[in-house]
Amino acid sequence: MELSKRLEQVVNLVNHETVADIGTDHGYVPIALFLRGKIKKAFACDVRKGPLEKAKANIRLYGAEEVIETRLGSGLLPLRPFEAETAVMAGMGGMLIVHILQDSPEVAASLKELVLSPQRDFGEVRKYLHAIGFSIAEEHMLKEEGKVYTLMRCVRGTEKYGREIDYLYGKQLLEKKDPLLREFLEIEEGKYSRLANRLRETPTEQAIKRLPAVEEKLAYMKEALECLSK
Repeated sequence: MELSKRLEQVVNLVNHETVADIGTDHGYVPIALFLRGKIKKAFACDVRKGPLEKAKANIRLYGAEEVIETRLGSGLLPLRPFEAETAVMAGMGGMLIVHILQDSPEVAASLKELVLSPQRDFGEVRKYLHAIGFSIAEEHMLKEEGKVYTLMRCVRGTEKYGREIDYLYGKQLLEKKDPLLREFLEIEEGKYSRLANRLRETPTEQAIKRLPAVEEKLAYMKEALECLSK
C-alpha cells in the first residue's frame, strides 16, 4: 500500500499494538500498520457510513478482518476505556480534536498515546494536551503538495510550556529550528502585516476592534522568528 507522505509519518509515529484510527476514511492507516506487523488489534472509526464501507472493503482486500474492526460513531464514542492504547486523529481541525477528547473523558484518560495531525488551532491542541496529562514526545513538520502539516506524538506525562510561542508554534519545532516552521512563519507574517496595514488604513469600528488581535499575533510571529534566527 502506497501512503501519502503525511500518512507515512503518522504510521511511523505509532508505538503501541492496539490502535484506534478516528476519522479513518478509507482505513489506510490501520491497514498499513497491519501490513507492517505493528499491531495486534485496531479499530477503524468514522462518523460516516460511506467511508466506513470503503474501509471495510479495503480491510477485506488486504485480509485484515481478524485484526481491524470497523466502528460507526463520532470521535472516541465508539470505544470503551482501555480498548485502545493509541488513538490516531489526523487531517481534522484542532478544535475538533479537543472536542473529541472532551466528549469521551474516560476513553481519553485510558489512552497511552495520541498521534495527531491537526490542520489548525495548534496552540489550543497543545494547551489541552497538557491540561489532560499528556506531554508532547515528538513534533514534526512536513510538506506535501505545497501544504505544510504538523504531526505530534503525545504520551502520558506532566509538561507545561513557559512561553505562548511554544504553544502556538511548537516548543520542539522552535528548539530544533525547523526550516518548514520558518517558511510557514515568514508567509504568515507577510499575510498578517498586510492585514494590519489595511486595518490601520481603513479605521472602521470593526477594523479598530480587530487590529489589537492581529498586532498581538504579529508580535508572537516576530518573537518566534527571532527565536529561529538565534
